[in-house]
Amino acid sequence: MKLMNLFIPSQREEQTEQGGPRKAVIALGGGGARGLAHLGTIQAIGESGVQIERIVGVSMGSLAGAVCAVMPDASVAQAKTIQLLHSPIFQKRQQMLFGGTSPEGQLTSGVFSWFERAKKYLRAHRKLTKAVTSPALMSDIALQEAIDQLLPDINIQDLPIPLSIVTVDLLSGQRVILENGPLRKAVRASTAIPGIFPAVPWNDMLLSDIGVIESVPALIASSYASDLTIAVDVGQTINRVQKCDTAIEAMLRMDDICESMIRPKLMTAADILIQPNVGHYPWFDFTHPERLIEEGHRAAHLALTGIESNQAA
Repeated sequence: MKLMNLFIPSQREEQTEQGGPRKAVIALGGGGARGLAHLGTIQAIGESGVQIERIVGVSMGSLAGAVCAVMPDASVAQAKTIQLLHSPIFQKRQQMLFGGTSPEGQLTSGVFSWFERAKKYLRAHRKLTKAVTSPALMSDIALQEAIDQLLPDINIQDLPIPLSIVTVDLLSGQRVILENGPLRKAVRASTAIPGIFPAVPWNDMLLSDIGVIESVPALIASSYASDLTIAVDVGQTINRVQKCDTAIEAMLRMDDICESMIRPKLMTAADILIQPNVGHYPWFDFTHPERLIEEGHRAAHLALTGIESNQAA
């Protein structure tokens, strides 16, 4: 475990051994359901011949990275994830958290968006009381079940692919990088959206998702890299909204705006940037994992075409 506020990248080797495969540290960003695209990008990176030295994940990127570190065979990781997301128990949990679905089986947009969900909680006096007296607005039971289904009960340091999970300690205000300790608990901490899902106690810390201010951990990844840093950005597209009338709407909207403004600066540390075309997908919509995975694979393949050609030569 590392406590970090300021992060200074380490000096890289100028060149890999002649004729040897390129090596990369992969930075996987947060984005809720959009993070499923990471499973496709990891597959394409493997197909390109690039060796993965380490995966660094934030929020959903930590879960996707953990799945890939546990199951280096990308097809196996994808199949297990898709099976879970289409399972009756996951569908039931989604309905409990975000309401009903349309006749086509898709989560209805608008009514179940991030803003509307939070607003519903805060409209009622009972829910407002919960907001100021409870550690979170929503239960993380669905998230915990998904993590337990996808990941074995092992420690981070025992993974076949090195993994760094990025979180923030709400008590000290410092960034925390987890490289040892229970894998499931670490992923829970990195995916605990502040105020929405409960923060996770860890020793004398209270860990939470750092994605609002560090959505893509490219700078951290670059500090480990001996050759390449590859960043994968699955952030949302910021479009004009029709209204922003309430206090909670204004606060959440500003979070989204700040994250989108900071994100480009974070990714300057990457040698290769992969941006799957998933920004228009809602963070909570897991109904079409195959599409998201394919978008990740397509974007990574395009971004890595030059490397593939060079290695083939």
